[in-house]
Amino acid sequence: MSEIIRIHNMVLHTNALGPFDRSAIWLQGCRRHCENCVSIKTKALDEGSLTTVSNVFKSLASIPDIEGVTISGGEPLLQINALYELLGLIRAGTKLGVILYTGYYLNELYKMNNKKVNEIITKQTDVIIDGPYVDELNDEKGLRGSCNQTVHFLSDRYKNNRDYFSEGPRRAEIRASESELFFIGVPDRNTLVSWKEMAENLDTLFANVE
Repeated sequence: MSEIIRIHNMVLHTNALGPFDRSAIWLQGCRRHCENCVSIKTKALDEGSLTTVSNVFKSLASIPDIEGVTISGGEPLLQINALYELLGLIRAGTKLGVILYTGYYLNELYKMNNKKVNEIITKQTDVIIDGPYVDELNDEKGLRGSCNQTVHFLSDRYKNNRDYFSEGPRRAEIRASESELFFIGVPDRNTLVSWKEMAENLDTLFANVE
């Protein structure tokens, strides 16, 4: 039986979270309190949408023109069983590359001594970007939120794209739905300020709509 997974959002196509055209999934729930977190609405452990891992995989596998998938949050490792199943299905059933964000440092993941976590690291992901976001260490470069984070190339798949991950210009996309503006990407400071202003204005707008 497929694991239940709690998701905040999923976009089928983006160019803001990794090389090439890819899908992105934000898992719901995080226990950290990083100052100026750009994904504040992914924090609550009991919000988001519940679905099965198999349903998420079917959506990914049905997209013909993506190179990979980026998984973020929230904190993906809070849902280890579901994440492990999803990554296993991706590895076995597609040729997609996998980029995974986590607030844990890689050495902390190894210290968990968890078989599924170890397999996620050694077999199921191509890149892990690790560590909590530290606002004063935001150097506005690449796909790291702050320079305390490290881009770990766990396979050869993206090694020719090293500069893109650590030094390249940041990209950002904003998607709108009936009830939410959703930010995609790793923002520089100016973009982060603009994004927060837009989000606050949207909250005010919807608060006044009956």
